[in-house]
Amino acid sequence: MLRRSRYVPALAIAACGLIAAAVSAPPSFLASASTSTAGTVSTAGTVSTAGSTVSTAGTIAAGQPPTLTAVAFPAPDAGWLLGQPASGPARAEIWHSGTAGQTWQLQWQGAGTALSLTATDPAHAWALVGCAGSKPACGRELLATTDGGLRWRVIATLPRAVNQVQFFSGQLGLATSDSCLTDRSLARCPGQILLSRDGGARWTPVLSGAGPVFATASASSDTSSGGATLWAAKTVPSVSEPDGRPSASTVTFVTSTNGGRSWQTLDKVTSPGPLTPAVQLSLAADPSGLTWASVFDPLSCAMHGCDVADLLHSGDGGQSWAVVTLKDSNADDCSPDGIVFSAAADDSGWAATGRNGAACAAPFGLMYRYGPAGWQQLPPFQLTQVSSLDAVSQNVAYAITGTDVLVRTADGGQHWAQLRPAVVPVGQLDALSADTALAAQDAGDAGAILRSSDGGRSWAVVADLPGVVTQLDFANPSDGVAASYQASQTAPWQLWQTLDGGITWAATGPLPGGGADIYGPWIAANGQGLLLTVTGGNPVEAGSGSIAPVRVWTTADGGSTWSRGGLFPLGRDTLDGPASFSYWGSPARWSSWLVVVTASYQQRVAAAAGRAPKSLSLLASSLDAGQVQLLGRGTGFVWGLESPAGRPDQTIVSLYRTTDNGRQWRHSDIRLAIAAGSPASPLLGFSDANHGWLVLGSTTWRTSDGGRAWTPS
Repeated sequence: MLRRSRYVPALAIAACGLIAAAVSAPPSFLASASTSTAGTVSTAGTVSTAGSTVSTAGTIAAGQPPTLTAVAFPAPDAGWLLGQPASGPARAEIWHSGTAGQTWQLQWQGAGTALSLTATDPAHAWALVGCAGSKPACGRELLATTDGGLRWRVIATLPRAVNQVQFFSGQLGLATSDSCLTDRSLARCPGQILLSRDGGARWTPVLSGAGPVFATASASSDTSSGGATLWAAKTVPSVSEPDGRPSASTVTFVTSTNGGRSWQTLDKVTSPGPLTPAVQLSLAADPSGLTWASVFDPLSCAMHGCDVADLLHSGDGGQSWAVVTLKDSNADDCSPDGIVFSAAADDSGWAATGRNGAACAAPFGLMYRYGPAGWQQLPPFQLTQVSSLDAVSQNVAYAITGTDVLVRTADGGQHWAQLRPAVVPVGQLDALSADTALAAQDAGDAGAILRSSDGGRSWAVVADLPGVVTQLDFANPSDGVAASYQASQTAPWQLWQTLDGGITWAATGPLPGGGADIYGPWIAANGQGLLLTVTGGNPVEAGSGSIAPVRVWTTADGGSTWSRGGLFPLGRDTLDGPASFSYWGSPARWSSWLVVVTASYQQRVAAAAGRAPKSLSLLASSLDAGQVQLLGRGTGFVWGLESPAGRPDQTIVSLYRTTDNGRQWRHSDIRLAIAAGSPASPLLGFSDANHGWLVLGSTTWRTSDGGRAWTPS
C-alpha cells in the first residue's frame, strides 16, 4: 500500500511586518580585522608587495546558531521551544513565548541533551532531556510545568531507551521506547509504549513489539476509570531471507479502549520498500478514531528520493488506509526525501516533504495544508526543508527548518516569519551607505528583502518576493531593482522595482533569456542597464559557473524592455562567476569585472569597458578572486576565502582594493573564526572605497578605511 516512494501586471508587495525577536547571544570573542601593505601591478600581471607579511590585529568570530529540537504551541500565541546552545558542554534549554514568538524568556536550562517537547494548554508542558552521563544506567529526565513555565521540575526518570513523550491532557501521556538506543548491536529493535495517567509521575508498559512501536491517544479519554482510548502502530522491519532477498515489511495498526490492558487489530499494511529499525512513524486521531499516519524510513533514501516517505489517511477509524498523494507542481525525477506531519485541534493538518538539494532543483522544501477542500500545496521553502511541524489551526503553524530556524505563519502558510534566531541576511548584501544596507534572503526565506538602517545593529524583513532573490542593485538608497527565480514558472526570471528603499516592490516584467541562467541585472539611476544570460550554472547558487555562450542584454528604460546584444568576448575563457558592472560618464558607458577560468584553468579577474567590448583584459594574476564588486570607474574590491593549514576553525578573507582600475592594489586579510554549523562564507559589500559591511553569523561588522579595520555593530 505504501508507494515508492508579455509583462506581468504591476503588483505591489508590501512589507510583511516580519520582526524577529532579538534573543541570540552575541559572539563571545570580538576583535578587529587585519591590514597589509600596498602593492602594484607589474607588467606581467602580478601583485608585487612593498612589505613582507600581513599583520593580524585580531579575529572576527561568527555567532553560531543553536540547535532547535522541538516546538510546541498549544495556543496561537503561547508555547515553548526546546533546543541546545550553539557551543559549550551538552546543555538543554527551554524557552517560552507568550507573544507568538516575537519575544522569548529562558525558563529552564540544565546539563543533558534535548529530546522531546509536548504541551496540552498554555499552563501544562513536558520536556524530555537525556542525562549528561554516558553510563548504561543513565536515564531520561522528564521535566514538567503546570503554571505556564514559572516553575519546571523533574517529575520522573524514564529508561534510557525512551526517546519521545507525548501528552494529550494534563494527566494522560505516552512514552515511546526503542531498544536500539541502548544497544546499537541489536539486529532488531524491540519497541515499547509506556502510559502515564497522573501527569507523568508514574509510567506503566502497555504495549511491546519485536520492532519499533508508535502510539497516540484521544485527548478526551476517560483516565479516571483507566479507560483511555489508545491507538498504536507495530512495525516489522525486513530481515535477509536465506536467498539474500529482504523479507516483507509490515505495519499493524491496533487500538485499545481500556487503557492498554487489551488490544484489537485494525488493519495490517505491507510496505513495498523494506523497512529498517530506523523507521519513523507518527499517528493522529480525531473524535472518529485514528485518521492519519506518516511513515518515513531515512535508510530507504538515495540521491533522488526515498522509497518510504508516505502519508496515509483512514476514513474509518484506522480499519483501512489509503496513500495520500501530495501533488508537486514542481514535479521532476525527484521523489520526497522525507515527510513530517502535524494535526491541529480544528481537524486541519499540515505536512512537509523535502527534496535533496544535491541532486534536485529548487525548491527544496514543499509544504501542504489539509482543510475542507482537501490537501492544498502552499508556497514552498526554496532553499531549505522543514524538519519539525507544530500545527495550531488551519491558519497558524510553527516549523523548524533544516537550518535550525524557527518560523511561524498566521495566514495559512502563504508567508512565514523567522522567529529564532534573530533575523540576519544570508544572501546578497548591497551596502548603500555607512549606515544603511539592503540584503536578500534570511535563513528561512529565500525571497526575503532585509534592511538595516542602524549600521547593522539590527535587521528587519521589509518585503517578501516570490521565489529566490538572486540580485539586488540599488542606484541610490531609495531606487533599486531585484531579480527573482522560480523554477516552476513559464517565465522563471522576474524583475522587480522599488522606489522606497525596498519596502514595496512592483513587478516590472520577465527577464530575457528563457531558461538560461542570468547574471544581473545592473541598472543605473537613468534607466541604463544590462544583464548576462549564460548556459550552465545553478540559478540559486551565486557564482556556480557557466559555459559559453554568454550574451549581453541591455535596457534603456529601467528594465521594461530589453535589447539582445552580442556575445561577451570570453574567447577560450569561461565565466566562473560572479560579475559586477557599473555605469559612468555622459553618454553613459559601462565597465565590468568578471571572474573567469582561463584556457589554462587559472582563475582570474577580467575587466572590460565600453558599449561593445572586443576583448577582456586580465587583472593581477595573484589576486585570490572569489567575489568582485566594481563601484565605479576604476574603484572596486576583489576577495576570496582560504583556510589556514591545520586550522579548520578559521577562514581568511583575502581582500584587495583598487582606486585606479587595477594599477595598484591594497591587500588586507580578515581572519574569521567559524565554528562548526556556522555560515561557511561571510557576506561583504561596500558603499564606496572606504565604507563596507561584513555579515558573519549573527553579527554585522563595518569598516571605514577600505577593509583594514573592522568594528562590530
